[in-house]
Amino acid sequence: MASGTTLKLKQQRSRDRREQILSAATKLFGQRGIDGTSLTEVAAVAKVPLSSIYDYFEDKRALVLDVPEGNFEALYQKTEPLLVKGGDPVEQLRIIFLTNFQYIKDNPSWGRVFFLEIWPSVLAAEPRVKKAVDKYALRYVQLIKQAIRAGTYRRNLDPYAAMSLMMGGMCHLTAVWLLYGRKYDLVKKGKTLFTTLHNGFVQR
Repeated sequence: MASGTTLKLKQQRSRDRREQILSAATKLFGQRGIDGTSLTEVAAVAKVPLSSIYDYFEDKRALVLDVPEGNFEALYQKTEPLLVKGGDPVEQLRIIFLTNFQYIKDNPSWGRVFFLEIWPSVLAAEPRVKKAVDKYALRYVQLIKQAIRAGTYRRNLDPYAAMSLMMGGMCHLTAVWLLYGRKYDLVKKGKTLFTTLHNGFVQR
C-alpha cells in the first residue's frame, strides 16, 4: 500500500514538473519569441535544473511542439465543467468559443506564441501541433452538425466551412489584439463575433 502511494506521489510530482516547464516555456516564448529563448532560461523560470528539461523533452524543438497540446489540455480543463451533457449544441458551441477567448485573455503569452509564432510558421504542419489543433476543431464540427440536425442551423450549412470561419475569426481577432497592445476587451469582441457568425448560420 505504502509503495503504491509513493509511486502515485512520484507520478504526480513528475506531472507537476512537466507542467512547470511547459508553463515557463509558454511564458518566455510569448515574451521573447521562440528563437530568442534558451532552454537555460526556461529552466530558470521553471525553477528546475536544466537537466530536468531533458528528462521530459528531447530538445528545444520537442518542447516547442508540446506547448500547443499542453495549453489546449489546460483549456479543456476550464471548458468541460461549463458544458452540460446533452445540452443545446449552440450554447455549448458558444461556451467553447468564448472560453478560448477568456483563456487567451488570461494567458496572453500563450496567445502570442501560438497565433503569432507557431500558427503562421511551418511548425503548424508538424504532426503533434496539427493533432492538437484538429482535436479542438473537431469539437466545433461536431456541435455545428448537431445544431444542423436540430434545425437551428440551416441544412445546407457546411460544418467544416463554418468551423473555419469561427477559427479564422478567432485567429484574426486575437492577432490584432496582440499586435496593437491589447487595447480592447477580447472576450467582448469574441461575443460580437460569435453573434455575427451565428446569425449567418441559422435556419431562416
